[in-house]
Amino acid sequence: MTKAEVGRHELPPRLDRAEQLRWLDGQRVRVVGTYLSVPSLKRMPRPGRLPEYVDLGEVVIQIEGSSEAYDPAAGDTPARIGLGMAARPSDEIVRLNDRRVFVEGRIVLRPEMASTHRSAVLRPSQVLQDPTGLRLDE
Repeated sequence: MTKAEVGRHELPPRLDRAEQLRWLDGQRVRVVGTYLSVPSLKRMPRPGRLPEYVDLGEVVIQIEGSSEAYDPAAGDTPARIGLGMAARPSDEIVRLNDRRVFVEGRIVLRPEMASTHRSAVLRPSQVLQDPTGLRLDE
């Protein structure tokens, strides 16, 4: 095998714990975690009424550990990574929601935001760019 052939067959590092995020920033990785749909509030509920949510295709992969491991300001919240910047298809969400998955991509802790208004951006600060090979972790 040549060096080029060996390089093509090497797998990217596995990312499944929050503590790994800091040193893997900017690298191509294999993320293993729980696929979670992030519902959005449809409209502000009237007093005394339950809120209504709608699925806009936003998805995160929740990995083991706390966000505090890489961002002390985040506090003790579950570590989540946004799955790309585009909306995910509804059939994918139905099939994979709340299941353990495996996906490859480039992890970016602080992606540049397209919007200049911070209040308009609801995505998690860390994102897996160019996700490929999304499948159940078996």
